[in-house]
Amino acid sequence: MGSEMCIRDRWRTKMEPEITDIFDRIMNWKLLRFMWPFYKKNKDKLLYLFFGGCTTLVNLVITYGLWYGLKWEQWYVGKFALGTFLGNLIGIVSAILFAYVTNKKFVFASKTTGMKELLVEFVKFVGGRVSTLIIELGGVQLAVILFPDSNTLLFVAKLLTQVLVIIINYFISKLFVFKGTKEASFDNQD
Repeated sequence: MGSEMCIRDRWRTKMEPEITDIFDRIMNWKLLRFMWPFYKKNKDKLLYLFFGGCTTLVNLVITYGLWYGLKWEQWYVGKFALGTFLGNLIGIVSAILFAYVTNKKFVFASKTTGMKELLVEFVKFVGGRVSTLIIELGGVQLAVILFPDSNTLLFVAKLLTQVLVIIINYFISKLFVFKGTKEASFDNQD
């Protein structure tokens, strides 16, 4: 009987995945467990896609609320769509703050220790987002110029810039801001 327990314990240790966070718990559900090897190998990318989607949602909900809920899309200074620009900027800044927190905590599991290290990481993150902020603001302003009478095409342009921004931001975060953190541990797990 003692040797049976030992064999069973060894099997259980080998077969059961290591659970480290809420996402591991979800992927350990019987329905999803068959995907565990793929999930562990690509966890940082999958979490980035999930939180990138959430970040996009934060951006779109705030922007949409300001543009259409508060009618900011009607504010013009000459031919410049000031309300569209400001609503877009506020949505983007809110999304950047949300993205920093979720990328730091969940995607790349950054372990900054002191205030100086945290500030350097945050400045690098925001600095990396400046290029995509320019792409997004420029893309939406271009849509205002090309499609001045179409709220639908304006919002489609906003969605398309979001896809481009998510892709570019992943590489900025992985290669520049959070390099050497959690993603290195994923490469060695089966």
